[in-house]
Amino acid sequence: MKKLIIPLTVALVIAGCNNQQKTEEKKKEEKKIAVTTARAVSKTYNPELVYSGTAMPFKEANLGTTLPGRVEEIHFQEGDFVKKDQLIVELSAELYAQALAEKSTLKKDYERLKRLREKGSVSQQKFDHVKAKYEAAKAKARMMKKNCEIRAPFSGTIVDYLVEEGENFMFSPSLKPGFSHTSGIVKLMKLGKIKIKIKVNEKDIPLVKKGREVKVVFDAYPEQPVNGKVSKIKPILSTATRTGEVEIMINNKERKFKPGMYAKTFIKMPEKTDVFVPLNSIYRQPGTGNHYVFVVENGKVSKKPINKLYSKGDKTAVKGIQSNVKVVVHGKNKLNDGDKITIK
Repeated sequence: MKKLIIPLTVALVIAGCNNQQKTEEKKKEEKKIAVTTARAVSKTYNPELVYSGTAMPFKEANLGTTLPGRVEEIHFQEGDFVKKDQLIVELSAELYAQALAEKSTLKKDYERLKRLREKGSVSQQKFDHVKAKYEAAKAKARMMKKNCEIRAPFSGTIVDYLVEEGENFMFSPSLKPGFSHTSGIVKLMKLGKIKIKIKVNEKDIPLVKKGREVKVVFDAYPEQPVNGKVSKIKPILSTATRTGEVEIMINNKERKFKPGMYAKTFIKMPEKTDVFVPLNSIYRQPGTGNHYVFVVENGKVSKKPINKLYSKGDKTAVKGIQSNVKVVVHGKNKLNDGDKITIK
C-alpha cells in the first residue's frame, strides 16, 4: 500500500507545480505595462559642434630692450591707440651718448685716413683697420639708440605698463596665465580682431575645417551672438588631453570684446539627414555606455541598440532604427525585451 501512496503523492506535486506555472504564465501574458510613445522622425538639419573658449588678442607683444635701463619718459597712457613706429617709451641714453662719442671720434679718423690713402700716404691695411672700427662704431650706435627707445612694431592698443617712469628695466622672464611672457616694459595688443581659442576633442578634429562658419556667444553679451570663422587648426594634439587647439577669428572694430572673455562657440557642420527620437526615449544600460530604445511592434516592445549622433533641445539624432517606428518615451524603465504594453 505504501508503495502506491508515494508515486501518487509525487504525481500530485508535479501536477500542482505545472498548474501553478501555467497560472503564472497566464497572468504574465495578461499583464500589460502602460507606456507613452512617439514616432521616430527623419529630419534634415545642420549639426553644430559646441565648445567653450577664451578670447585672445589678434596680435600681442611685450616690448622691452636688449639691455637694462631706466625708464625716463612714457608718451602714451594705457588704453591709447598707437600707430606703427610711433615712439612709446624713452629710456636713459648714457650708453647711447657714449656710443655716439666713439662713433664721432672714429669718423674723424676714418675721413683723415681716407684722404691720406687717396694720396698713397698710408697702407691699405691700416686704412681697412680704421674703416672696420668705424663701421663697428656705427652699428653700436644704432643698437644703443634702439635700447633707449621703444617704438610700436605694429599699430595697436597699449593695455599695460610693466615698468613705470623712473623705474629700472631688467630682463626677467615670467608668465601671466593665458597671455604672453610678461618680461618687458609695455604690453601692446592688436584688438581690431579677436581670436577665440578652443580645445577640440580628437574625434571632432576631422570635422573642423579652416574657413568654416562659427557662431560665437560671449557670456558678457548673451543676447548678441556674432559670426566668426575658423582661422587656424594646430597640426598637433595634446598628449595629455587628446585635444587640438583651434582658433576662431571675429571682427572687433568697436573693441567691445576684451581679451580674457569667456565665450561659447557653435561650429556649423554640413547639412545631413538623420532619424530623431525624443531624448527621454533613450535608455542607457546601467554600468555601461550602451544606449537602447524600445520599439513597439504588434503590441510588444523590442529592445533595439542605437548610437547617439547629435542632440538639440529635447530631440536626439540616432543610428540603429528606421524612421516612423514607434518608440517608448515614458515607462521604459519597467520594460524588458518582449513585454506586452498598453499605450496611454
